[in-house]
Amino acid sequence: MNKLLLTISLVLLTTFSFAQNLTFGIKAGANLSTIVFNGSTTNFIGTHQNATGYQAGLTADVGFQHFSVQPELLFITKGSKYTEEYDYITNSQNYVFRVAGTTKYKFLELPVNVLYKLQAAPGVRIYAGGGPYMDYGLSGTYTQDVTGSETYDHHGEISFGNDQNKDDKRVNYGVNFMAGVELKKYFTIDLNYGLGLTSVAWGISNKIRALGLSAGYLF
Repeated sequence: MNKLLLTISLVLLTTFSFAQNLTFGIKAGANLSTIVFNGSTTNFIGTHQNATGYQAGLTADVGFQHFSVQPELLFITKGSKYTEEYDYITNSQNYVFRVAGTTKYKFLELPVNVLYKLQAAPGVRIYAGGGPYMDYGLSGTYTQDVTGSETYDHHGEISFGNDQNKDDKRVNYGVNFMAGVELKKYFTIDLNYGLGLTSVAWGISNKIRALGLSAGYLF
């Protein structure tokens, strides 16, 4: 991870040195996210729904004639709501369980987007583009309400780490797609979609998808 951050820093410093215009700003907004599982398990049925989250942080706009490079540093929450049903047989006895749960994460996110900008009207520019992002896990929680053959509630903290003794990976990567509008060179409204490329948890394939809407102000 240190090598990746060093590479990103060097690229950004080089980009800054050739910029025609450099502005900084703040942004905040809301998002809908879910966790997508791949693969199948026998005697298991599961559905996942969107969870509501938010994001807020700092942005920079490294402007050129028709495009800009836009690194950001965001505090963002993501997660998922889900229902699961599974059964198993032990000693000729059939057990059925139904689970309603939530998973919530708090990340420090570093996206770097390359945006193409087009003058649509006086004082109005539209833009679109995308780029990679990195999520660094700060904390997480889960809840489970179990009914069926047994009834109980379970909740706790999610542990992060670089080995499979932990629940989830500390660092995850993805690609971001963005489109928006810039008003009077200062106000921005953008819609973005984050496509997780790496699995959040150890041992299974589960990737986060997030759709966000943000408003910002450039100084």
